Amino acid sequence: MTDHPLPPPLAGDERFTLLCELLNQALDDLDLNVMLVYLIDLVKPSLLPILADQFSLLDEAAWQLAESEEAKRKLVKGAGELHRFKGTPWAIREVIRLLGFGEVTLLEGIHAQPTSEPSTWPLYRVVLKRVITNDQAVLVRRLLLSVAPARCRLVSLDYQSVAIRYNAVARYDGQYNHGSS
Repeated sequence: MTDHPLPPPLAGDERFTLLCELLNQALDDLDLNVMLVYLIDLVKPSLLPILADQFSLLDEAAWQLAESEEAKRKLVKGAGELHRFKGTPWAIREVIRLLGFGEVTLLEGIHAQPTSEPSTWPLYRVVLKRVITNDQAVLVRRLLLSVAPARCRLVSLDYQSVAIRYNAVARYDGQYNHGSS
């Protein structure tokens, strides 16, 4: 504040000059790095779990699904918006997108499970454009229980359009299945 002198009407008053000096001393002693903790891109990786806990992400399956540091940062950044829109189709799409699984298509109601029964309205199916492992599928199902509308029930996670090729890259060890879980 020394760069900005007091306005002329206040400069003549000794009380304001003293107040200005006290404020300068107090502001000079402030450690601004403490305030930078919410700049998620600059935070040390060791602090990400603490921020995740603060945003109620640590105990959710989403944190376990975020395998890279970049995915964890994206998840912490989007936590406020996810909590705000929890229970909407947008939240389902967004959390899957933030975790790095790409875009998804949601099929709801009669499109999720074609049948003539009227009780199909709360059903939905998530069509992924990327293959996921069986372990990831279990965690995604757990995650969708907390993100999806409470009235809805997940029929399946479907990725048959991008099923695994038979080219010896994926092994038959039970880690993958045949396009739906």
